[in-house]
Amino acid sequence: MAPKILDQFGRPIDRTLLAQERAVPSVTGIQHPFEETVATGLQPGRLARTLREAGTGDMFNFLTLAEEIEEREPHYRYVLETRKNAVTSLNAQVDPASESARDVEIADFLRNAIVETPAFKTLPDMLVDGLSKGYSNVEIIWDLSSGWVPRRYVWRDPRLFQFDLATRTQFRLRVQGVADGVPLEPLKYLTHVPLLKMGLPARNGLARVAAWSFMFKSFSMRDWAQFLEIYGMPMRLGKYGPGSSADDRAVLLQAVRSLGRDAAAIVPVGMTIDLVEAKGFSDKPFEGNVRFLDEQLSKLVIGKPGDGVGSSKAGEEVLDKVRADIKKSDARDLALTLMDQLIRPVVDLNFGPQKAYPNLHFPIPERKDLQVWSDAVGKFVDRGLEVEASQIYDQLGLKEPAAGAKLLRTPDAGGPQPKPAQVTPVEKASAYRIDPRICPACGPAMLAADDPNAEMDEVDELVAEALESWRPDMTPTVAAIRAAADQATSYEGFQAALERIAPDLPVARLARRLAKLGMIGKGLGDAGLE
Repeated sequence: MAPKILDQFGRPIDRTLLAQERAVPSVTGIQHPFEETVATGLQPGRLARTLREAGTGDMFNFLTLAEEIEEREPHYRYVLETRKNAVTSLNAQVDPASESARDVEIADFLRNAIVETPAFKTLPDMLVDGLSKGYSNVEIIWDLSSGWVPRRYVWRDPRLFQFDLATRTQFRLRVQGVADGVPLEPLKYLTHVPLLKMGLPARNGLARVAAWSFMFKSFSMRDWAQFLEIYGMPMRLGKYGPGSSADDRAVLLQAVRSLGRDAAAIVPVGMTIDLVEAKGFSDKPFEGNVRFLDEQLSKLVIGKPGDGVGSSKAGEEVLDKVRADIKKSDARDLALTLMDQLIRPVVDLNFGPQKAYPNLHFPIPERKDLQVWSDAVGKFVDRGLEVEASQIYDQLGLKEPAAGAKLLRTPDAGGPQPKPAQVTPVEKASAYRIDPRICPACGPAMLAADDPNAEMDEVDELVAEALESWRPDMTPTVAAIRAAADQATSYEGFQAALERIAPDLPVARLARRLAKLGMIGKGLGDAGLE
């Protein structure tokens, strides 16, 4: 007899069930179209009862309400989708357990057979549905024709499942006529329970908190609509004479009502209709309450107030994203579920148990200035820091080039070099009005270099003379400072050395030249020469 294959909990695996769909009416006896409604006419008493039932494990009404809130409440739907998309938009990454050939082979198998398949692309969207309802169950349909590989994933309505009556922590398939349900078949389901709070999974889920805001907001919206219906348009006041008959008054009443609906009416001669503006009333309390409840929902779901819309780039970075720690936590929970319930079983079934397993995770790219980052890394590499090329590719969002791929390269040193950019001579400037591209000290000399035919005046010649002799004048001073730097063992030591040698620095020659040129320049300036 062939040996039985056990799952991670020691339960035998029935291969014949892995390729079948199990959460279907033919197995559960439960029809899938769930037509019940809880949100219609929701009152505090019924909501409290629904949440109390969910806390004891009977989650059918709560799950119905959670789905209805997503359908009826636009702001909750928006911020919930924002939080979901913050995780599902991340790319799954598989890292081998080590650099050994076997571990690399296992990681490549997981990428090709699972992570990079079209079926897996929507799997995170199915699992993060548990953020609202507290849990999400996805059924796996396996392909056993060549190895153990999931062929597709099917999201199952959470109302098809229940908790066991004893501990209220184990998931069971809801089967009609079976009070405690039936245990889930091994390797048939992925069950994602986001770690939103400690305690029973039945008391998890954002919808459990959002339900109160949804109910209170529905009250405000209904009252707001009634207020606008009554006070949002002028009151139509009909006036009739003292001798009017009952039929005349009925005609006037019908005219007043038609005026509000059709903006047109007729009345007999002698009757009038006045439009009276409502004063002293405001809809601000209703609007304020609705906005307040929306802010609470935003804090609950994305971790910050606001509606996720920014008026500027900086505003978008602050408001249009889920709070960073929440995003990291959701990505971690999703990765743990996939590692424990999908990656490890697939590795065990295809390669046998391993001492170390590949790591599936959802790396979150961090905002950084690539120019500053690349300059810093380049300087460290120049000083001997060893950096893996793969890390550079990851930071830049690029893939490592495949073998034989056409690569972009810098021109070879021996090959034809690109011609330097043509420098257009700028308008000749004086020592006091120097082109903004260049420094004040070397302006005239640079201008002369740009335009060899430019005529130099006395000041230009004076500056050129000073620049020609700067190296002999500065060499002794620079040599003394460099010697102090070479002997110093710390920054503080270098500062102390500079203070010690400052009085003896050989700057006399430089000072004499600067004084001479300064006096000549002052004379030219006094003479009105530029």
